[in-house]
Amino acid sequence: MRATESAQGIVDEAEGIIDGVTRSDGREVAERTDAVPAGEAWSVDRVAHMLERLTSDFVLDNTYREQHLSLTASENYPSKLVRMLGGGLQGSFYEFAPPYASEPGEWSFPDSGANASLVAKLTGLGQQLFEAATFDWRPNGGSVAEQGVLLGTCARGDGFVHFAHKDGGHFALESLAGAAGINTYHLPMVDRTLLVDVDRLAVLVAEHPEIKLVILDQSFKLRWQPLAQIRAALPEGVFLAYDASHDGALIAGGALPQPTLLGADAIHGNTHKTIPGPQKAYVAFRDADHPKLKSVSDWICPQMQSNSHAELIAPMYVALSEIALYGHDYARQILANAKALAGTLHEEGVRVSGESFGFTETHQVHIITGCASDALALALGDLARAGIRTTNIEVPGSNGLHGLRLGVQAMTRRGLREAEMREVARLVARVVLRRAEPTAVRTEVAHLLQNFTLDRLAYSFDDHIGSPAAARLLGEVFR
Repeated sequence: MRATESAQGIVDEAEGIIDGVTRSDGREVAERTDAVPAGEAWSVDRVAHMLERLTSDFVLDNTYREQHLSLTASENYPSKLVRMLGGGLQGSFYEFAPPYASEPGEWSFPDSGANASLVAKLTGLGQQLFEAATFDWRPNGGSVAEQGVLLGTCARGDGFVHFAHKDGGHFALESLAGAAGINTYHLPMVDRTLLVDVDRLAVLVAEHPEIKLVILDQSFKLRWQPLAQIRAALPEGVFLAYDASHDGALIAGGALPQPTLLGADAIHGNTHKTIPGPQKAYVAFRDADHPKLKSVSDWICPQMQSNSHAELIAPMYVALSEIALYGHDYARQILANAKALAGTLHEEGVRVSGESFGFTETHQVHIITGCASDALALALGDLARAGIRTTNIEVPGSNGLHGLRLGVQAMTRRGLREAEMREVARLVARVVLRRAEPTAVRTEVAHLLQNFTLDRLAYSFDDHIGSPAAARLLGEVFR
């Protein structure tokens, strides 16, 4: 079979699959069309039809985003400039330069100078926002970043400590540690306060001298952990890492402390949660001469990745620039919105985790509902049909109970403030507690959101998208 025939067959097969897809409400997404014989050139009309069908998918998704309350704690709305720049640099050349001085080799490529310039801009801004001496933009996700930290600091027979899943620990470390022969230990917690028990941690590390890494990797995160006390309890040779995937913008915006100033050797995280950027990640070291810098960096790339998607350097830079300019107000509004959401849910009778410390100190709010199946049914069933997007979790400190993890960062970017978040809480309570008809709530959700469009996001450069400077930039992007 010729290559063109093979490619055409793949296209036809994919279109057949698409034709069979239906919406969740049972309506057909697209009408079935006759396949083009293998090798036959596509006509102008057929290309136009293909583009129209592709457009319908984007219309479907944009309408969904406009009409739904996004209360997931792990997503956000990137600004128009961030989205547009992701298509720049013509798909991008390779860029692999590590965050330490290195000699040219087989991972070095000729460069127009643009990649090096963009990396310098992004690196400098990342160092500034996270009080760090290095900033490695190359990880393609938060899991790669933390796995690079694990493999770069621990060898076979060593041990590391992180949060257990029931306490919000991330899923990406334990299976890798097991395969690499690295022993896993869990941070001791005080369930009532959801804080690390520092005294018990000191005993754990003293009893297991093979421990080389302590990583604070909570995904279900309501509180700031006592980082300075944790550092003081650890021997000098134990590497302390802070995962800021969820609260990165709160740290960069000054609403939470800087981990590197409190003793963390490195801070790492992704850039699409409270930081409203592309799906990328970073690792930033406090000390540019840290003995583990090279090993961590090399595990990330080239050992775990052979492509760091350099086309996302520019959108990362713009997303962090928005945090640099608007982060102070954005971070504080996130905290105020989370408090308003949690407090009103509690007033409505919903069981909200963390009453002893005011429910939340981050962008997250945790609702306790009962068993895992009930929580999943709420997230994917009634709440989804009501136009409320969220996810289910095992709630930390609840003795194995499950519930919902809500996040306010996306709706804060959309412009909602405390008054609107209290209304959001009432809508959530009607579904979760009073079992209101989801379609009726969905109408109210759409009504609430009609004045908070995605066309002009708060705390973003969207107001500048029509400026001469932006027009010139985008002219080059799409040249």
